[in-house]
Amino acid sequence: MSALLVTSADLRAEANRFLTDAYHGVSVRPGKGPPHAQAVAGVLRRAGNDERAQLVGLLHDVVEDTPRTIDEVRERFGEPIAAMVDALTEDTTIKRYAQRKRALRNGIAAAGSPVVDVAVADKIASLRHAARTGSPVSERKLRHYHAT
Repeated sequence: MSALLVTSADLRAEANRFLTDAYHGVSVRPGKGPPHAQAVAGVLRRAGNDERAQLVGLLHDVVEDTPRTIDEVRERFGEPIAAMVDALTEDTTIKRYAQRKRALRNGIAAAGSPVVDVAVADKIASLRHAARTGSPVSERKLRHYHAT
């Protein structure tokens, strides 16, 4: 797609297609996957974030949860979007949970806005899902929330 001819509606549609294709056949926990990504983008939209932040909200988990790579995100959506998605992606080479989460938080903080906004919207969407469905938030996640 030529950058001059792409509208925000085109980008949203492309991101939704990428998201749907990426998650096709992938097993995810309840409250995750495309519905979660769309909820994150919705939180960002209602908070007044721009289209770029909403696009990153749609794509924020796709590298962690599916076979898609940062290179595929970069090829499809460009370097700035890929860099933001990368900042929101856990480094799976870090085996210890606490260290991996600390590195993720540090990377998000270093990236600044809108990456921080997407991370907060992610938590809001996850907690709203838990409240709506009565699904528990794990003790490990609660400890993580308190450590931030």
